[in-house]
Amino acid sequence: MQEADFIVRLKDINVQYGSYHAVKNVTLDIARGEVVAIVGPSGAGKSTFLRTINMLEQPSSGILQVGSFRFALDHALTGEQLLKLRRSTGMVFQSFNLFPHMTVRKNISLPQMRVLGRSQAEADARTAQLLERVHLSDKADSYPARLSGGQQQRIAIARALALDPDVMLFDEPTSALDPELGLEVLAVMRELADEGMTMIVVTHEIAFAAEVADRIIVMADGEVIEQGVPAEVIRNPTSSRTKKFFRAVVERH
Repeated sequence: MQEADFIVRLKDINVQYGSYHAVKNVTLDIARGEVVAIVGPSGAGKSTFLRTINMLEQPSSGILQVGSFRFALDHALTGEQLLKLRRSTGMVFQSFNLFPHMTVRKNISLPQMRVLGRSQAEADARTAQLLERVHLSDKADSYPARLSGGQQQRIAIARALALDPDVMLFDEPTSALDPELGLEVLAVMRELADEGMTMIVVTHEIAFAAEVADRIIVMADGEVIEQGVPAEVIRNPTSSRTKKFFRAVVERH
């Protein structure tokens, strides 16, 4: 694969909090249009690692490249660099982080106007497209409190897409939802994957990872311990730590 085919490249990413080494020398290349699922036990460093990609976590060392932007991470980025990076990376969190005093339309349109400089009309037109995409066109004038958790998370996805990112980052997007509402969110994510969106997904939804991801990455104790095609990694893991993790997943279900 040519270097230009990679949309995200991370080399030797480390995150330390004092003596605690949360992420240890993680190197990862993500191809344009690839869907990568990151799984592993609690405390493995999955979310911390994901959050380094848009610098919500400050790595102690490493090199990050997103699209044409390349950053050395042993020092804080400038405000302009952070803006470029975060425009390229859409982020969806466990909690929805919607503004409760704003309608759904304004929650999605306002970031476009502030970050991309779109006019109100342009932003609202793009918002209407995205609400249709997440199957919530009828909720434009609703306030978040009137929506289910699954609907709020789909609005959060639409808001992230509104900035036209190169890659979408999902941090356990269904963990705060009951199973039925989680399925609504996973269905939208499947559609995004089918449309060729580059996605990195930290998830406990192993069935979703097996079905939708092109590659599954298993982390434990801050390290990548195994990766590969989901069916192969899940059915025939080579690492004893990976075997233990998937055995626990099966037993829990």
